[in-house]
Amino acid sequence: MTFSAIEFFIIEAFRGIKRSGLMSVVAIAIVTISLFIFGLFLIFIANLGHIVSNIGTRLDMVAYVNQDLSLDSSANLQQALSKVRGVEEVRYVSKEETWRNFKEDFGKKLSLDEIIDSNPLPNFYAIRVRSPELLPAVAQEVAKFPTIDEVRYSGKLIKQMESFVEAVRIGGAGLVILLFTATLLIVVNTIRLTVLARSTDIYIMKLVGATSAFVRWPFVIEGIVIGLLGGIVGLFVLKSLYELIIDRIQSALPFLPIIHSGPVLTFIYFTVAITGALLGMLGGYISVSKLLKSKE
Repeated sequence: MTFSAIEFFIIEAFRGIKRSGLMSVVAIAIVTISLFIFGLFLIFIANLGHIVSNIGTRLDMVAYVNQDLSLDSSANLQQALSKVRGVEEVRYVSKEETWRNFKEDFGKKLSLDEIIDSNPLPNFYAIRVRSPELLPAVAQEVAKFPTIDEVRYSGKLIKQMESFVEAVRIGGAGLVILLFTATLLIVVNTIRLTVLARSTDIYIMKLVGATSAFVRWPFVIEGIVIGLLGGIVGLFVLKSLYELIIDRIQSALPFLPIIHSGPVLTFIYFTVAITGALLGMLGGYISVSKLLKSKE
């Protein structure tokens, strides 16, 4: 393929966009909205997975005690808990230590001393088990100790959240497929206006020996431009809105693990832009294929 041919394809593609006028603008807007929703879905799923993973890496089990313990009492209970079948590690965490860590983590974002007068946190034992399957049995044994007030573990919560993430992923995938189908039809019909307007030119080009690929390329490039423009605008809106949302969420819920930056977000933004180009390319290919078959 020569440079002059590529130049011809690009010029004809932009002529097609200009010729379609309002329909091209509508197509770009539809692509923008579809890819914006697609990007939101990807970010939502990524954050849900990040939250589940973050919870999963935390303590397997927490056993709250119903009273303040002396050093000897806390050490004796810790030793007794470590002997429970399935327990790998036990650590006593006083409410003073927890409160100090909490203030270090969130004291800069929240004026804790103005909100809370005294330490409201309980003493507890952080218990790690050898296997997640042992969590229910270990929790049952730990709860039998008279000093233990309550036992909580994340295993059940993680399973529920994983099921929720999977349901959202399936439902969202269905929505994205419908959106992409509708967007593809819009792109196809937009470029088809150009194809119909140039049907005589296409017929003459075929008569003088132009290949189907030569005829098709301008319309494919037209689709790529429409899709890419929609993808870039959608990406800009998505990035701006997400940065605004996470700032507000972090101000209200500073302890919530949310993806701020990194390779995951970069991949999502890249995917949004490239998906727009791919949708446009497919739309351009489909729009001219039927006419080319009728001319053969």
